[in-house]
Amino acid sequence: MKQIAIVGVGFMGGCLAAAIRHFNVCDRVIGVESDKNNAEYVLENGLVDELVSDIPAGTDIVLIALPNQHIADWICRLADHPAVIIDIGSVKVEILSKVESILGSLPENYVPCHPIAGAEKTGPTEAYPALFEKRSVAVIRHNALLSDNLELASEFWSKLGAFTVALSAEEHDRILAKTSHLPHLLAYAFMSLIEKSEITLSAGGLEDFTRIAGSSPDMWWEIFQLNRRELSESIRQFSRVLEKFDRAISEGEREAVMDIMISSAEKRKNFN
Repeated sequence: MKQIAIVGVGFMGGCLAAAIRHFNVCDRVIGVESDKNNAEYVLENGLVDELVSDIPAGTDIVLIALPNQHIADWICRLADHPAVIIDIGSVKVEILSKVESILGSLPENYVPCHPIAGAEKTGPTEAYPALFEKRSVAVIRHNALLSDNLELASEFWSKLGAFTVALSAEEHDRILAKTSHLPHLLAYAFMSLIEKSEITLSAGGLEDFTRIAGSSPDMWWEIFQLNRRELSESIRQFSRVLEKFDRAISEGEREAVMDIMISSAEKRKNFN
């Protein structure tokens, strides 16, 4: 590939740029970045070769690494561009619905993606090239998508060390509500219970459990809102599990508690 453009060169966009550089995916990387400090950093540190306001015609892939609420506008803006357009948004149904409502259908050059990777960090100064290695990337197929564009997108992620998983937009949002959105909500909720004076009496368990509460509240509010239906259902499911624990512990039902804990411990082993 000759040229890849990244729209939004913050932390995730910076990691994409760093990975593209590290794995020599293309000859040139260009960026679109509205934040002055981010723009200066990515240019001065060689994450991008050039900053632009419009995507040149000679671009092979455009990666949209913006907050979820801004993605659809760029998809529509680039619907007739010759490049393959990939977004990395963490919510899909609302984004695709907005694009369809504006254009009438999804563009054939648009490959909705979501790399299941990230960190509670912001800005390109924290970017590093290994973020996507051995990580899954959800790829959302749609009827208008050309097979050549899907193949190029899959090839791109493979070059970054990732592997792709095909899902529908609905499957993606339902699963991610449980595996990502609810855990972030719980981390925020749990930290709201902790007084500052109590933190000195915490150890690795609390730190590990609440690490993601350091993520951007503004970003996560938008995610919660865009996937509110699936997230609300996940909250209800989790509440029912908490009720089981509460009732069993209150009534001394060891077997009921142990069944849940043993099953959960076995599932957790799959992480490794």
